[in-house]
Amino acid sequence: MTSKILVFGNPRGDNLRLALAKASQINKSPAGPFEALFLIGDVLSNSTPEDIIDELIDGKFEAPDLPTYFYNDSNSKIVTGKVRKLIDSSKDGKIYANLTCLGSSGVIKIASGIKIAGAGPSCSEFELEKLKIQTGIDILFTDHWPKHVDLLSPSADKIDAVKKVEKDEKITELALIFQPRYHFVPGSVFWEREPFKNEGFINVSQSGGERPTRFISVAPFGNANKQKWFYAFNITVPFQPTVLPANITSNPYLEASKLKATQNLTANKGEARDWIYGNGSHAKRQHEGDDGPGKRSRGRHAKSWQQRPRSERKPVDPSTCFFCLSNPQLAQHFIVSIGEESYVTTAKGPLSLSDSQGLDCPGHVLIIPLSHSPTLASISDSATRKDTMAEMVKYRLSVAEMLAQHGYAAVGFEISRHSGIHFHVQVIPVPDSKLAAVKSEFENAAKMNGYTIVERDEEDEIEGVADDDEDFFKVYLGSKKILCISLSPEVRFDLQFGRKVLATILGLPERSDWKSCVQDEKDEIKDAEQFKALFKPYDFTLPE
Repeated sequence: MTSKILVFGNPRGDNLRLALAKASQINKSPAGPFEALFLIGDVLSNSTPEDIIDELIDGKFEAPDLPTYFYNDSNSKIVTGKVRKLIDSSKDGKIYANLTCLGSSGVIKIASGIKIAGAGPSCSEFELEKLKIQTGIDILFTDHWPKHVDLLSPSADKIDAVKKVEKDEKITELALIFQPRYHFVPGSVFWEREPFKNEGFINVSQSGGERPTRFISVAPFGNANKQKWFYAFNITVPFQPTVLPANITSNPYLEASKLKATQNLTANKGEARDWIYGNGSHAKRQHEGDDGPGKRSRGRHAKSWQQRPRSERKPVDPSTCFFCLSNPQLAQHFIVSIGEESYVTTAKGPLSLSDSQGLDCPGHVLIIPLSHSPTLASISDSATRKDTMAEMVKYRLSVAEMLAQHGYAAVGFEISRHSGIHFHVQVIPVPDSKLAAVKSEFENAAKMNGYTIVERDEEDEIEGVADDDEDFFKVYLGSKKILCISLSPEVRFDLQFGRKVLATILGLPERSDWKSCVQDEKDEIKDAEQFKALFKPYDFTLPE
C-alpha cells in the first residue's frame, strides 16, 4: 500500500493556526490527499499564544482536516500552566480532533501500516533506551541530529549550518538500530542529505533488496530566510526494493564506526595497550565485569594497580579468586547448586527483577566451573575439560527448562579470554514476548561497536568449544542458535557488553551496571533460597 505523508517544520509561537490551515490547503490540492501530517519541534510550549491554548481547551479551535501528530517537550519546567494542563488532560495524547501529541517519545503505527518512532525535545536517556527495543521503523523523528550524519556527504560540505549544528551520538545509536527509510529533524535550514545504504545491517527487505535511509532537515514553518519548511513524499508498506539512487553513499554511521575501530586498533598496539581490554589488570575484570558472588568495589588502590607495569601484576590464584570455592572470602549464600565439575550461583547485583508471575526472584544466575581457569580450553586435563563443558551445558538447559515453566527464555552469554581469571556463563531470564528481539539487538549493538558477529548452530558449537583455543564472546539465544564475536588480541571489548544489550531489551537500562543493583544481604539470601526452591525439581545433582 502506498501512502502520502506530509511533514512541516516547527510552527513556533502563533504559527500553529497558520500551519494547519496551510496543511488543509495542500491536502485538498492535486498533491493530496495525505494520510497524515507530522509537525517537527516543540509545537506546544509556553511560547504558544494563550488564545490558541484557550481555543484548544474550550473546543473552539479549527481542527485540521487530516490526522496531525507531533512529539512534544515534556519538561515540566519548560511546559507549564495551561499548556501543561492541556497535555496532561488529553486522552491517549489526543489534544483536539485530528491533533495528537505523541509525548516526548514513542512509536505508533498509522492506518496504512507505516511505523513511526520519535524522540522529542526532552526525550530522556531512559526513554531512548526503551525505544531501542522497537523494530521495523519506517519513519524516525528526532529533535536532535545524529552524530556523523554529514560524513561522506558532498552537499553537507557546502552548507555551513549543517556542519555547525550540534549532533548527538545517542541519536546515531538509535538511527543505527532502526535503519529508518526516512529520518526527519528540525533545522535552521532545509537539507536533504544524499540517501545512504544500510549495508551490513539486518533490517533489509525480506525480498532481499537494500533499504536506504533518507535524512532530511526541515526549516521552521514560515521562516524569514525562505528556507523550505515542508516535505511531502510517498511511502509504500511493506517496503518494495527499487533501483538505488545514483547519488547514494555508504552508511556514515557505519563508516564512523569503522574509523573508530581503526583508531582503537592503533591505540592498542605495543606496550601502550590499555590494560583493561588487553592483557592488563585481572583485578578490574574480576571486580567490575563478572557479577560474581565475591564481587566488591575496586577501592582506593585501583589507581596504583592500574599504573603498575604488566610485569609486576600478580596472578589471581584460587585462594583469592572470587569464583573459587577454596577462597575463604567466597560469599556462600549465593550458591544454589554444586555439581561434580561446576556450580550455580545467583548474581550479585542481578540485572533482572523479581516478578509476580511465579518466579518471585530475579532468576539471574552464573554457571561456574570448579576448575580455576580463564577458559574451558585451558583446563589442562582433557577429561575434566570435557566433563566440565558437558555439565555446564546441562546446568544451562536445566535452568532454561525451569524458566520456561514461568514464561521466560534462558538467554546466556560468556566471555572466554586467556587474559581472564575464571571462566563462567551468565544466564538471564528474558520474557518470551521479548525473545524475538534478542538476536537483532545483539547484532545491531555489535555493528554499532565495530564488532564482527556471526550466527552459529549451538549443537555444532558445543561439540568443539572445549577444545577451542580462541578468545570469544558468545550469546545463547534461548533457542538452538548462538551468536559469536571472535576476540582477537587487538579487539577492545566492553566487558559489560552482554549485560548492557540485555538491559536494553528488558527495558532496564538503569540496571546495566551491576554496582547500581547490589542488594542487602538479607534480600540476596531470600532470592537465592527462592531460586533454589524453584530449581529443585530440575537440579540433576540432587538424589532422585
